[in-house]
Amino acid sequence: MKKVAFLAALALVSGSMAWAGEKLEIIKAEYGAEGKWSDVTAIVKAKVTDDGLKIDAENGLFQDPAPGLTKILKVTAKVGDKQAVFKCEEHKSIEIKTESFGAVAKTQAETELEIISAEYGAGDKKVNVAEKVKAMVDKGTKKIAATNELFSDPAPGDTKTLTIKYKLGGKEGTVSASENESLDLP
Repeated sequence: MKKVAFLAALALVSGSMAWAGEKLEIIKAEYGAEGKWSDVTAIVKAKVTDDGLKIDAENGLFQDPAPGLTKILKVTAKVGDKQAVFKCEEHKSIEIKTESFGAVAKTQAETELEIISAEYGAGDKKVNVAEKVKAMVDKGTKKIAATNELFSDPAPGDTKTLTIKYKLGGKEGTVSASENESLDLP
């Protein structure tokens, strides 16, 4: 009895183990690229076992929403009160272990870069480029060029600025770059 109570207390303190009986819950799953996403939540939910989830990001499992582009599988999941987002590129796998979910969620909350907003332009002539920036970040890009080629030209003749608001480790920040310059995300 003392050993069981000790293990339960250890799980509560560390947050790295799931309570007995807690199951992996899939909140949302998407497959796609660059604004062309399919909701694949039902397919991913069907693959969950008592131990967690192992799933391959393949067009054979999910219909191809963005032909010719490298797709990303994004799975938002939770166990108990812990939530995390898992991502992988096409032809790779996501594996989520229920027993170690709490530690993964805690680490991710401290290190996951979230793009809150992104816009490119000048004055009142700006375009929302958040989806494009998010897609770049999802692929691992942290250095982003502020160019008309990348984001179009919403204000011809004016010097544009790329402004990105982000959240990292619970703290918000903003970075910006003038046209034809680059910015570095943390």
